[in-house]
Amino acid sequence: MTRTPSLRWTLSALLALALAAGPAAAQGSPAAGPRTVSWYADHPQARAQVQLACFDDPGRLGRDPDCVNAQQASVEVALREARSRTGTMDPNDPAFWSSDPENRLSQLMMCRRNPNLDHCDAAKRSLLIEAGKIQR
Repeated sequence: MTRTPSLRWTLSALLALALAAGPAAAQGSPAAGPRTVSWYADHPQARAQVQLACFDDPGRLGRDPDCVNAQQASVEVALREARSRTGTMDPNDPAFWSSDPENRLSQLMMCRRNPNLDHCDAAKRSLLIEAGKIQR
């Protein structure tokens, strides 16, 4: 089947329009401005669609605000999920060390050699709390 010049022009025009729409088309809204990180965090399907569009054309869309916000939202969602599984991500909180006894042991061994290291007190406090020597 031979394509006519008008068919080639039509296909080229449609491709150009699709590329011009970029992430906005993937999120299903006209050029209403970029969505926020919070919005993308709450709308996983739209976030994934935008990320796919950005991944497919990083040269043109890599710095697009929607691409940046969708990627940052993915990071935020991953952190939320990690926090919900582990309880805390703050090494100054004894609960952080209680949830990972092997890491706590390593930290306490390093603290024995260098008591001025960060988080030594929290790691030791977590062990004292578990031993019933002190209250949380």
